[in-house]
Amino acid sequence: MKKTTLLSLIICLLAIALFALPPNYGGDDIDILPENIAVLLSSLSPGETAPVWIFFTDRGLNQAEIAAALEQAHNDLPERTLHRRAKGGTPELDEKDLPVNQSYIGSVESNGARIRTITRYFNGLSADLNLEQAMQTASLPFVRSMQPVLTGRRSQPWLKGQFDNPSVDYNYGESYTQLQQINVPAMHDLGLTGEGVLVCLLDTGCNLEHIAFWWMDILATWDFINGDSIIINQPGDHPNQHDHGTFTLSACGGQLEAELYGPAFESTFIVGKTEIVDEEIPIEEDYYVAGLEWADSLGADVVSTSLGYLDWYTFEDLDGNTCVTTIGVDIAVSHGIVCCTAAGNEANTAWGHIIAPADADSVVAVGAVNSEGEIAGFSSPGPTYDGRIKPEVCAMGVNVRCADPDNIMGFTNVGGTSLSTPLVGGVAALLVQAHPNWPPMMVREAMMMTASQSSTPDTIYGWGIVDALAAAQYSYPPEIESQSPEADTVIVFADSINIFTITASDPDLDPLTYIFTVDDSVWLESGSGMFEFVLSEPDTVTIAAIARDLIFFQDEVNWTVIVREQSYVSGNESYSPDDFSLTAYPNPFNPSTVISFELRDASLIELIVYDIQGREVAKLAEGLYSAGMYEVTFSGSDLSSGIYFARFQARNFHQVQKLLLVK
Repeated sequence: MKKTTLLSLIICLLAIALFALPPNYGGDDIDILPENIAVLLSSLSPGETAPVWIFFTDRGLNQAEIAAALEQAHNDLPERTLHRRAKGGTPELDEKDLPVNQSYIGSVESNGARIRTITRYFNGLSADLNLEQAMQTASLPFVRSMQPVLTGRRSQPWLKGQFDNPSVDYNYGESYTQLQQINVPAMHDLGLTGEGVLVCLLDTGCNLEHIAFWWMDILATWDFINGDSIIINQPGDHPNQHDHGTFTLSACGGQLEAELYGPAFESTFIVGKTEIVDEEIPIEEDYYVAGLEWADSLGADVVSTSLGYLDWYTFEDLDGNTCVTTIGVDIAVSHGIVCCTAAGNEANTAWGHIIAPADADSVVAVGAVNSEGEIAGFSSPGPTYDGRIKPEVCAMGVNVRCADPDNIMGFTNVGGTSLSTPLVGGVAALLVQAHPNWPPMMVREAMMMTASQSSTPDTIYGWGIVDALAAAQYSYPPEIESQSPEADTVIVFADSINIFTITASDPDLDPLTYIFTVDDSVWLESGSGMFEFVLSEPDTVTIAAIARDLIFFQDEVNWTVIVREQSYVSGNESYSPDDFSLTAYPNPFNPSTVISFELRDASLIELIVYDIQGREVAKLAEGLYSAGMYEVTFSGSDLSSGIYFARFQARNFHQVQKLLLVK
């Protein structure tokens, strides 16, 4: 019934609009326009325009030109963007990365249109048009389709009272509750604060003069409305223009001891002003899409937005494949960006559903709960029109501590899914730091599958309240695959150089730190699995080698090392380094050196050369050798200059010869 009524209304409006057209607007001319655009533009007063999407059929290039343009686009992208795209599973560029054809843009402009934004993702642009300009544009042979630029609804915050809470290692002040609920302090205790992660926040602008941002690393800002880099209020802006963005940016990454910490307070940020606050001016989706493409081009790892779109859409459109912003988010995620968006504050409105782009199947749609973990009465429920559970997760969206935009030294408490979203966006940044090779859908999965009701998701809470630490631990520990020496007990000579090595891998491809300890005392911590050491006194010690990831998952091996004098007696036999002598000549060398070793008795031996990183370069000898003198040649012709180590093992004895290749 509702759908039928809406259709009837549109038909009536169209009939009225057509009847009111000037004589030169013939019916055949207006027929080339989509019905919704004809209705929209026919209702305008003289001199008025409305924003319209214009999508093109192609890029105006042949196949050879497309290939050349893709190569150029690849060369123009920052290295971090290429790395991030590889994580997302789309390392190869496609036509969505190519610029829009300039002659097509010029043809639209020549009709008198004012260009608003240009979109690579959708191969088109948005422009302010009147009815005549729209008809002229629709007749262009390279125009595929046109549709209205839809308007959005920003989730309005609610000011709340203040309250006191304890702090942990950081003095979080009143922000402790919102962080503790999602287990962020435990991540900070591990040193995971968002460092090295690029986060984009798209909102209304921001009062960057606030003290909460004095220590924030801001890489770039852009005002998509006015076309400049100023996102603080300017003359002509609504007095509250930058308020909402000040709330959200501070909740995600603000910092002031004893007042406020965002989850990702040491991340790097780019901040886009895409929303207009003035209630007389609609918020339009083309700026949102432009913001996504901007974030993509700068290499953003995470995008957090608290804007949704309702006007002109019906619930049937929330199927994950219809709304422009929804499709834009899916493209951004396919390019390796984790996208978090507000589910909406529509639970008690006539709409009563989530809002686009929360219906995207790759987005993290965020609901709001109070400090007790109870769903906020305003938090938009799912499902999507096609029956998928939404939201994905929840965080605190009631009484959230954040910066006061009207007092650069002050703080306040506000609410809405607008505030729960940047908290989850901050958690996403911590997960990217902990697992830099996780693709966006893995970050999303980790948050969902470790949330408070992951086993029984519903359309109110989704998978539940986020647990940042559990999400970070939604992974496998590293595994030590080999060790050298292989024996658990090793005999070495005092004052001799020794090298122990391990090789390890991580199922999540996370970077590993290697830690070597001697009797529980850390002697070396590095990115290499090689430990070079000298023990001077006869003793028996335990050496441990640990491969550890950023969330302190680890694997470990241990050796018992017996340190002997340069000569010693065991039973009826005496031993010295000469019994297992190891030499190399020439040394330094180029391109080869002869390594000699002597055995007094028959013995199982192993002679391996390693590089400075502890990687095996060559295995020169292995097996049972009788007593005698042996020589093997080690060639460095295919190696770069540097230090190498020849490690010789016979029985439980272990010796190392340092080699220097100079080219």
